[in-house]
Amino acid sequence: MPVSPLTPNFSADQIDAAAQQLLQRRQIGQPAGLLADQYRPLLLADALAVQLQVATQYSAVIGWKCGLPSVDANGQLKIVLGPLYQNELQQGTQCALRPSGAGLARVEPEYAYPLLADLLPGDQTLSDADVFALIGTPHLALELIQSRYQPDAGAVYPDQLADGLFNQGLWLGPVLNGPELASFALTLTQSNQAPVIHAARHPNDNPRAPLPWLVNFLRSQGIALRAGQVLITGSFAGVLDLPFGADIRWQFGDEPAFQLSFCPR
Repeated sequence: MPVSPLTPNFSADQIDAAAQQLLQRRQIGQPAGLLADQYRPLLLADALAVQLQVATQYSAVIGWKCGLPSVDANGQLKIVLGPLYQNELQQGTQCALRPSGAGLARVEPEYAYPLLADLLPGDQTLSDADVFALIGTPHLALELIQSRYQPDAGAVYPDQLADGLFNQGLWLGPVLNGPELASFALTLTQSNQAPVIHAARHPNDNPRAPLPWLVNFLRSQGIALRAGQVLITGSFAGVLDLPFGADIRWQFGDEPAFQLSFCPR
């Protein structure tokens, strides 16, 4: 896992040009094709540089999405990382988001962990115990999903990393009432319909597992984390495609249920 700064090959002008295009797509909610070859970030360091450049211009960063790094079939490192933005934070009984091409709301059920203290950049690796001591009780949450690339554009992993890995916001729900679980029955009930039960399971079998990597990686890249930011670590049930306008009752295992409806943004 990388613990030293990643150095982009892109020039500052290339980073800025790529970021401006992805920023505009995010602002208007309109997916498009691949970036022009000279601005398309196909290396990990370039993709991350573009993503972070978008973050400096779009909105205040109020958290991060993350997952454990992996290596693909070609031996290439993949990191799961993307900023969460203040102007895309949702709470309450209604959630606004951009519709998918099929006119549906795409969301991922997650835990959102609040950070209890500031963490400044540094190259000293914090232990798992040190990181977990700085993490509060998680909220139930939904990551809101949209790519800024059209489905048939041919975007590969670095393209999507530069774009924030499909994130279009976060709905932050109630604080977890019971114990943290790696798996549970996720029950969704719409009015006058039978409940739909998903066998929810965290992809790492431990929803806290990515947190030490995230904290240490960001600090190694010169990025500070701030108290009050929230960290999400992966979907318990993949992407759920749900209708707009329906009043949906959500129940994460034995947690108290909550009601939520989606509206187009």
